[in-house]
Amino acid sequence: MKKLPAATAAVFAVTAVPSLLQFALPSLEIALRRDPARIADGEWWRLGTSLLVQGGDPVGAAFNLVSLLVLGVIAERALGPARWIACYLAGAAAGQAAGTWLGLVDAGNSIGVCGLAGGLAVAVALGRADRLAGSVAAFYALLLVGGLFSGSVTVIVATSVIGAAGVQLVVHRDRLPIPVFPAIVVATGLVLAVLADLHGPALLGGAAVAGVVAGALGAAPRSAH
Repeated sequence: MKKLPAATAAVFAVTAVPSLLQFALPSLEIALRRDPARIADGEWWRLGTSLLVQGGDPVGAAFNLVSLLVLGVIAERALGPARWIACYLAGAAAGQAAGTWLGLVDAGNSIGVCGLAGGLAVAVALGRADRLAGSVAAFYALLLVGGLFSGSVTVIVATSVIGAAGVQLVVHRDRLPIPVFPAIVVATGLVLAVLADLHGPALLGGAAVAGVVAGALGAAPRSAH
């Protein structure tokens, strides 16, 4: 019997409530979001609270919450709850540092999820997570590239193309060498970092922390392929 993914459930619950409540109370997102100017004035707590609300529209909020739930469960089974939290916080810290340095006023838990994807990349590279985990992490990383495009039509087309490629990546995962999955995650992280997208440092932050504790990572599940 598989253990309840406690870390995922706890973080999801704490994040989902204010993320949904903000659409009834728009001032909530403003009060909690990352604002570099206010952080510089002493409101350092925004570095934490901005992970609990979502910038943008309901579609983006739903994507972030679903990503946390799906990738969170997979990552917790591969990494264990303690290392799950370490990777999530590493991604969040790296993303917040980048967002503050770039002067971005925004909010969202996607940088924490990026940390989980980066952690899974290392777990897959070491053979401690299976192809399903690797393909989902790579799929998520590729979807982040869609955020680089502007214009509603361009974003829809780009996301559709990337999404279709990601689906093929998951469906045909058994035909691909295992190193492909972590390579996609790390390469995407590097590209996004170079292009000043805060998801890049977040992906790499999670990978770095997972690498530090690699010797103690739990074994990969054997049932999924």
